[in-house]
Amino acid sequence: MALRWIIFGLFVAVAVIIIFKAWRGMVRRRSGILPPAGQATMADVERLVRAGERIAAIHVYREINHVGLAEAKKAIDDLSNAA
Repeated sequence: MALRWIIFGLFVAVAVIIIFKAWRGMVRRRSGILPPAGQATMADVERLVRAGERIAAIHVYREINHVGLAEAKKAIDDLSNAA
């Protein structure tokens, strides 16, 4: 019985995290920090890097180029160092 509650608790925790991340992304897109889904450009990535929004820049870079996290992070670091 206790194992069921533990599993249920873990399921609820994961669901809350997923919902929170989706909500946060929606809020950031509505406020203009992130570009509309599917319409991002490298100009948006450069704007985010200049604004100090590294994590958002990595997210948008991955969305544009369909690359992994490590490759996107390296590209953003290179872009930051070049600026």
